[in-house]
Amino acid sequence: MMVSILLIACSSGERPSLGDAASDSNRPSTETTEQPTSTGSGTEARLDELPPGPENMIGYIATPIGPTPDVRTAPDPSAERLEIGPTTEVGAPTTFAVVGDPGVTSAATGGWYKIVIPTRPNQGTAWVPASSVDLTQTPLRVFIDLEGRNLRVENNGATVFDAAVAIGTDENPTPVGATYVTELIENTNPGGAYGPFAFGLALHSETLTEFAGGPGQVGVHGTDQPELIGDKVSHGCVRLDNDDIIALRELGLPLGVPVFVT
Repeated sequence: MMVSILLIACSSGERPSLGDAASDSNRPSTETTEQPTSTGSGTEARLDELPPGPENMIGYIATPIGPTPDVRTAPDPSAERLEIGPTTEVGAPTTFAVVGDPGVTSAATGGWYKIVIPTRPNQGTAWVPASSVDLTQTPLRVFIDLEGRNLRVENNGATVFDAAVAIGTDENPTPVGATYVTELIENTNPGGAYGPFAFGLALHSETLTEFAGGPGQVGVHGTDQPELIGDKVSHGCVRLDNDDIIALRELGLPLGVPVFVT
């Protein structure tokens, strides 16, 4: 299957595409567990009332189980429904990063989870009925430090991956904020501008509303210019050396894993 992913290009008009072997890459990793660890009484601090960030995006992932995700602007079945499809534009199953402790939130709202949405605006949030999603949790979280030109992955708080990156230019900077992985693409040209793999993020450029036919979505990918790692050279994407993007893929990051860009 050949499908174009709509990520921001970092050096040319070429865009990464979904390779024939990428169907396995699009499935959530087995790194997740199937049930939340807290049922919540509703009397504890409501972490979902804070803006999305490391304090309240603690690895819970909501994957819709119906044909169309039921995403609302408020925890109310009569609230406006957002148009979010069952798959991403490259065919990966739609997933959401959960904000807060889902047990506490559900108890306080009558059965709803707060989520980060994959569309604009960045860090936009909405609500899904708890009964409409499968809830899992991953111990993995990704931290991207733009000033330090660094990408780090933690597993239960311990660093398991650490690598240098290239980032966006001053004219088209890499946007900051709390986000998550929406898809993993195995590129059909591993020696090309995007390297062997690209992770799509629920994050969009603040300066480009479209690029190379796409909506200005930001990703993390490999490169055919490893000498530029550490520099500000892209239109917003985060570049890794190809050996590092392969190592990152081998960690088994699930769709929905939290990513924090600062």
